[in-house]
Amino acid sequence: MKKEIYIAILLLIVGARIYATCRQDVIFLAPLHQTKFLELIKIDIRYQNGNIFTYFFLFCFADVLWYISLLLLQVQFYNRSVANKFLFYLAATLPFILEFLQYFKIIKGTFDIVDIISYLITFLIFLIVWKRKKFISFCNSH
Repeated sequence: MKKEIYIAILLLIVGARIYATCRQDVIFLAPLHQTKFLELIKIDIRYQNGNIFTYFFLFCFADVLWYISLLLLQVQFYNRSVANKFLFYLAATLPFILEFLQYFKIIKGTFDIVDIISYLITFLIFLIVWKRKKFISFCNSH
């Protein structure tokens, strides 16, 4: 397995731990609400208005980790075919689509412009690193 897959899995685990310990109201943890497990691992971090670092950690960071993982996994299967390009573009736009679906109340959730900005910065950094890596690989092969 490539190291990027391990990194993606690690980022998913870290993001899931943030949700499991600090944001237990998310839908994917619903099956665990009947158990005492979530109570045992809960970390009660109180968000105070104005503290952007706490806000980012509680409400954006886990999503950014999820997004990076999604992009890293997509790149592993990217081969320039039409289907792969479509899946990559779908994966790249998925968090933006989900945020806007929340904004229009089509799906449950809270639209957050900070999430949009975080996703955009994450995607731009990802593209720069990916393109640079492809360029270096191209130069080394020729």
